[in-house]
Amino acid sequence: MDTYLWNIEEYTNKPPFRGQPYEKLLWLQEHKPVAWSEDYFDGPGFWAITRHADVKAVEADSLTFSSEPTSMLHDENVHGDGVHKSVIFSDPPSHTGQRKFLQEEVTPAAVRKFAPDVERVVTEIIDNICERGECDLVSDVSGPLAAYVTADLMGLPREELIELYDIAERINGSGSLSDGEGAAAMADMAGVATRIFNDRRACPKEDLVTRFAHGEYNGCPVDAAQFALDFLVYSDAGNDTTRNLFGAGMEALCDFPEQKELLLSDLSLIPKAVEEILRFSAPIVYQRRTATKDTEIAGQEIKQGQKVVMFYGAANRDPRVFTDPNTFDITRHPNLHLGFGAGRHFCMGAHLARQELQIMYRELFRRLPDIERADQTQWLPENPRICPVIVGPRSMPMRFTPAPKSTALPSREPVLS
Repeated sequence: MDTYLWNIEEYTNKPPFRGQPYEKLLWLQEHKPVAWSEDYFDGPGFWAITRHADVKAVEADSLTFSSEPTSMLHDENVHGDGVHKSVIFSDPPSHTGQRKFLQEEVTPAAVRKFAPDVERVVTEIIDNICERGECDLVSDVSGPLAAYVTADLMGLPREELIELYDIAERINGSGSLSDGEGAAAMADMAGVATRIFNDRRACPKEDLVTRFAHGEYNGCPVDAAQFALDFLVYSDAGNDTTRNLFGAGMEALCDFPEQKELLLSDLSLIPKAVEEILRFSAPIVYQRRTATKDTEIAGQEIKQGQKVVMFYGAANRDPRVFTDPNTFDITRHPNLHLGFGAGRHFCMGAHLARQELQIMYRELFRRLPDIERADQTQWLPENPRICPVIVGPRSMPMRFTPAPKSTALPSREPVLS
């Protein structure tokens, strides 16, 4: 390519291509599936990977394609100091023990036990809007859903997670973590984490952050620096993914009204609908790996040290894997999407995210069945100069017929089907 892969004018508010530059990505997928792009910073450039099979192959080979020192495009966007590592920016063998330690509260069995808590959060959120007849889906529904569930899981006050989400937004939108707003936001996040670490070391509780603060993995006790990195993974990823997925999924249902009507007629389709949202509207734009040796992808020579960037949105619309890939189809089966990534770095919180989404869609459509878009959705990102890691709606005005508050918790239908 002769220029940057990312260009905000090419993707903003162009249904059904909102959120990512699908038109350009899918052109590359057909004509140049391993394409060279200029860097967005002062780096040497990167290889853009857009086919489903190639993305899976890169994800499966952590010996050749490393997540260290960072999985973000900018070389300076590193969480850690070489001794302390983020689980996102690490490779086996250290990654293996760290991931096992971090995922204890989000295993399938743990998530099933947590379902009643999610039910209560969902009921509370809908009760807060149901009598008004209107809401902003992001600030009133998906934002609180992500923040409250993450806070309850971690054992923190909900107001703290809302504050942390604001900090995470500054981090994700900064482009650089080494200076300016990005560095300031990282310092603010580290300050919150250090305060919580010191509190739980002094006054342990029965919660996740206490386990982290007193934990040990890979033969080393968790200190304040490592706690801050592990804390960021939960507070940022737990907030961002669900928040953006729920809003983007509602946008897709509004863009494809026949699918929304189908779902309203049969709420048992919600698990399949969530999988299609993960395919069609996955909020994670890319992950980067770095070649550890000379190799090749799909016949293209890759030199040691070069950046390899996997674009999940393109992989999720690969016609070699998906029939009518640009069509949103809640009955799609099979659905081999990469909405949660693949390989060793498959999203740890996938089971919890699925549960949150399934319960919220079920209850929202059960209680407010005529909810619809009231105005144009505003999308992230707002900075055209960077390729964002995460995209999703920033504001989504909705309207519906007012309904009474709940008098009891909803019946517990199966989730995670």
